[in-house]
Amino acid sequence: MEKIRVVSVGLGPIGMAAAKLALSKSSLQVVGAVDPDPKKTGQDLGKLLGQEPNGIIVSSDAAKLYSELRPDVILHCTSSFLPRVKEQLIQALDAGVNIVSSTEELLMPYHSDPELARALDKKAKEVNATLLGTGVNPGYAMDFLAVVASAVCFEVNGVKCRRVVDAGTRRLPLQRKVGAGLTVEEFKAREAAGGFGHIGMEESVALVGRTLGLELERIEQSLEAVVASQEFQTPFLTVGRGQVAGIRNIGRGWKNGTSLVELDLTMAVGSENPGDTIEIVGEPPIKMHFEGGIPGDQATAAILVNSLQGVVEAGSGLKTVVDLP
Repeated sequence: MEKIRVVSVGLGPIGMAAAKLALSKSSLQVVGAVDPDPKKTGQDLGKLLGQEPNGIIVSSDAAKLYSELRPDVILHCTSSFLPRVKEQLIQALDAGVNIVSSTEELLMPYHSDPELARALDKKAKEVNATLLGTGVNPGYAMDFLAVVASAVCFEVNGVKCRRVVDAGTRRLPLQRKVGAGLTVEEFKAREAAGGFGHIGMEESVALVGRTLGLELERIEQSLEAVVASQEFQTPFLTVGRGQVAGIRNIGRGWKNGTSLVELDLTMAVGSENPGDTIEIVGEPPIKMHFEGGIPGDQATAAILVNSLQGVVEAGSGLKTVVDLP
């Protein structure tokens, strides 16, 4: 069996972890890497990962790599927001390359940007390529797992998921994304400006609702600051008492005035009793709990890499995590 040829695009913390894992897989061959950071461009990927040099030199020119290396798929880890990655995705599709992306809004783009989703699906089908957005949250912990859990139910009347994450154990970009160390006033200003906090909550609600046939009429979310009652120190920053430790983000999907999907996420430095709980309201009722929680950074890298083969083998078009085997 021929190895799947992979180009790693985006070498932030998640991209680096995913590239490192991909290099260890016997079924994969990492043939290139792309990042615009001048501190990384021209560097040997192995050295950047703290390994022996492997001859894969980081480039800033994705189009040139696609043309020269003819990869089967890219491991795409650059931004959470679909408009920011639109041109990157189209560039890869223009070269006929399959895509596995960590972009949160790509989990269910028919909700966040239906016009762009249709355009990407059309483009992917024209070039016989597959495009998938996946990750741990969104993409697994608060959506895909609920869909899987429902498989043993006669009927499903609702879904409730709760995820508690100690952000102090996670990477610096995530700690910054949830506002750790900000004042409450700074948090509110960032929230008002948009593009802050957990990205993908509404997409998770939409995916659960569509897949389980709940016919949601309205999807909404709320965001509030979790304020530290004591000082916390992470490897990257300090959260003082009274400062923001993180967020609580709740997403709901409604039908006929009833909330059928409720996703409750807390990501804060110092969160107690971290864990993931999935509850299916139905016949029979189902409840699953992951003690300590799913380790987000490792799990995100794993699900990205573990999706590469399925995407290469899948039919063309824009897919969601429930479309692939």
